[in-house]
Amino acid sequence: MLANPELRLKPKPHKRVYVSSKLHRRASNLLVGSRIDTTNVRSPAIFTTEPCLGRAWAPITPLNQGIELIDIQKAWCAYLNSICGTLFLLNIRARKLTYPQYSLDLLRSIPLPDPAKCDITPLVRVFDEVCEQELQPWAQMDTDPVRHRIDDAVAEVLGLDPAEMADWRRRIVNEPTVSNKPAE
Repeated sequence: MLANPELRLKPKPHKRVYVSSKLHRRASNLLVGSRIDTTNVRSPAIFTTEPCLGRAWAPITPLNQGIELIDIQKAWCAYLNSICGTLFLLNIRARKLTYPQYSLDLLRSIPLPDPAKCDITPLVRVFDEVCEQELQPWAQMDTDPVRHRIDDAVAEVLGLDPAEMADWRRRIVNEPTVSNKPAE
């Protein structure tokens, strides 16, 4: 879930004003994939070491609610990589089921834990603990110990039953557009 920006581009001279006045304001540490391959995706959301923009990634910047902005972005990154985030991403896809493209409006429709209404500390803590560990593809999420830890933190924050979340993981890995196998 933790990533480093790979490339720095310098704007052409006639675009510098636009880039500095418009684009730099949109940069964020939290990026959500606007196109993902549901059969191979490991992490639909990443947290970068410095604010950036991405070609196939949508920057997400929460409104500051009196809580450290970086902590909110870490919590949301963990949440979007949980079974809950997976279910929402699978639910909002349109047309192409295995390689959907998400509009900004669709991504904005995903409900995220509101730090004004719940304690997101467990999500921040689990992000810090597992952010450098490799997540397995969605098709293997039922046996992924990192995702299980993330889901446990989500269950704690939202008051969900961890056993029910484990059942959701088992069901998702059998979904044909995730497993890349025909329905049984």
